[in-house]
Amino acid sequence: AIVGTKHDSETSYEFPADISGVKWELGKLYTNLPTKEHKVLLTIDDGPGNYTEEILDFLKKYNIKAIFFVSGDTVKGYANVLKRQYEEGHEIGSHTYCHRSFYKLEKTSSLEEMKQTLISDLDKTEENVKDIIPEAKIRFLRMPEGYYTDWVGEIAMKYGYVTMNWSVAGDWFDKPDEEIIKMFKSAIKPGAIILLHNGRNRGKRALKILEEIVPYILSQGYSFADPKEFF
Repeated sequence: AIVGTKHDSETSYEFPADISGVKWELGKLYTNLPTKEHKVLLTIDDGPGNYTEEILDFLKKYNIKAIFFVSGDTVKGYANVLKRQYEEGHEIGSHTYCHRSFYKLEKTSSLEEMKQTLISDLDKTEENVKDIIPEAKIRFLRMPEGYYTDWVGEIAMKYGYVTMNWSVAGDWFDKPDEEIIKMFKSAIKPGAIILLHNGRNRGKRALKILEEIVPYILSQGYSFADPKEFF
């Protein structure tokens, strides 16, 4: 199994890892790409943010396509950045509306209340994205903090979303950048899904990590997958 880490601590938890097949399938939680090839996928959460354009410049230099999991309450303040992400061939994914913690919510809310909260958050995010890019189709969902249960998967299926977490992450740890970069490099494996953040004041660190790990990943014989190739 792949070990992920919650954003608010270093508590580890496991996800099923070995994904078979060559196409995205609804109803599965992906932590790895559906391929055994030396390919990795870049995903970026929480934005758009102040460093998103610099990140886009960097990705354009290397012709890398990423999934940007955006927060619905943020996109209208960065409408031109969101348009640029879309126009440059990146996927716009949903990170729900306001990075609400469903781990905390489940302690105080009924299951039905949680379902209705998620549906409301997904609808508001869809609306805000499509107000800016009417033709955009959101095809991926990543829940805040990687929260996932069967009912989340069922709701995601109704929206036509592929649900995704990650196998390489940790840019939120209170450790020196050099340690974080080393950790990222050591975790790269065929099919890895890399998670970085470009919102909530993490964009500067994300850019620094990218500048170090992208040349390294390419030097090891890997390529960056375009998420569209698995549809």
